[in-house]
Amino acid sequence: MSANYSQKEESKPPKKGQKLYKGELTVDALRDENDAFRGTGGISEESRIWGFKPAFYDMETATVHPSKFPNGSEAPMHVLDGLPAELIVSRQKNGKVNSVKPGVISGFVQKDRFYTREQAALATAQMRDRTQMLSNPEQHNQLLSVWEKFVVDQSYPSDFIRPVVEDSWRRCQQSHIDPELQHAPLIGDNSVLEYRRFLQTDLMRAAQPIMKRASEVLFRSNSLILLADSEGLILDIHADDNVLSHASDINLIQGGVWDEKTAGTNAIGTALAAAEPVQLYGAEHFCAGIKHWTCSADVIRDPHDGRVLGAVDLSGLTDSYQSNALDFAIMAARLIESNLAKEYFKSRNHVIEATKTMFLGWKTEGLLAFDRRGRLVKANNQAHTTLKILGADLVLTPQCRLPALDLEMPDAPAHTPSWLLEQLRLPIELRGQRVGTLVVLSAHHK
Repeated sequence: MSANYSQKEESKPPKKGQKLYKGELTVDALRDENDAFRGTGGISEESRIWGFKPAFYDMETATVHPSKFPNGSEAPMHVLDGLPAELIVSRQKNGKVNSVKPGVISGFVQKDRFYTREQAALATAQMRDRTQMLSNPEQHNQLLSVWEKFVVDQSYPSDFIRPVVEDSWRRCQQSHIDPELQHAPLIGDNSVLEYRRFLQTDLMRAAQPIMKRASEVLFRSNSLILLADSEGLILDIHADDNVLSHASDINLIQGGVWDEKTAGTNAIGTALAAAEPVQLYGAEHFCAGIKHWTCSADVIRDPHDGRVLGAVDLSGLTDSYQSNALDFAIMAARLIESNLAKEYFKSRNHVIEATKTMFLGWKTEGLLAFDRRGRLVKANNQAHTTLKILGADLVLTPQCRLPALDLEMPDAPAHTPSWLLEQLRLPIELRGQRVGTLVVLSAHHK
């Protein structure tokens, strides 16, 4: 079964889990992984309800192996005994598998896509019920009073303030945000703005059909939908002229910078800071000039390693408030992530197809195959040994990324780690198109 592979972040694995990927996967390591991910959705009993089935991913062949018992029947938990003989390194006296070769990663499969444990944890977290997410417009006046007390002496009643808002206000105060600020800053240099938008080409391409459809749904609703990057810069916006006129007053337009450290509490910046969906109404905003707006936003994550790439936001004046606006923003974020994932899986499959003969022909060298964006797709056995000799701090999992090999980034060479400088790098091509980079590792350069 060829591997399709998906993923996501808060997704830096637990520290305990990081070391488990180095060397052979053992029965003890599986137990440690279960302990490390228990309660996050990264173990079988917690993710099963969402359709995730335990599986293993072989980095060398890019193959997914569903977890099975020795008799071949499907196992409801991670079991090494059903893996192919060529992956097995050692057995216990009773015949049970004790360890498998380096590069075999435990995770889950859903709809033919492989998820690492941390990816599954994030994916299931997004499916769970969310509480304390919605604003209450009826508390607007009380919150204005609370805000006035907060900015004067921080002595205030906390009954009406939600934790996500209170936490954000405190961050704003620590960042010395002016509570009387009337609008967000704006990037006025068009060349700078276009360069920033160029850097987010993949995100904008994935979002374009979703934004277009959303704008049609929102026509004459006195609302706007916008896309921001991970620093809160508005990349694209769709709105009726009437709403856009009001939005221009506070720089809620393309080029506006809405991260929390520059614009105070707002759905875009606070969602990015908290890495979760956020809805805000009127007085919940930290800065006075924004308090007549309501906004709902959710973050968009990279399907490879779960990094937050940006946010999608639905905003309008307070009289346009609808509680389901947050659901709308969450749905839009998931649809954008789905489009990103489709392109991600396509790029992985291109690398897998193009490197089949390469991995068969090179037997003594360590091989690492990356896609166009510097994301690791395959790694052979020898790569683990050679990287250790080179002293490279690189954990070979499906979530590994080398920015130096990102063909779309103009400054990629500046990120080249010292161990990579003298290694042979070859273009991976498929049907005349470059689809990635093959790194041929040699310890002789050490």
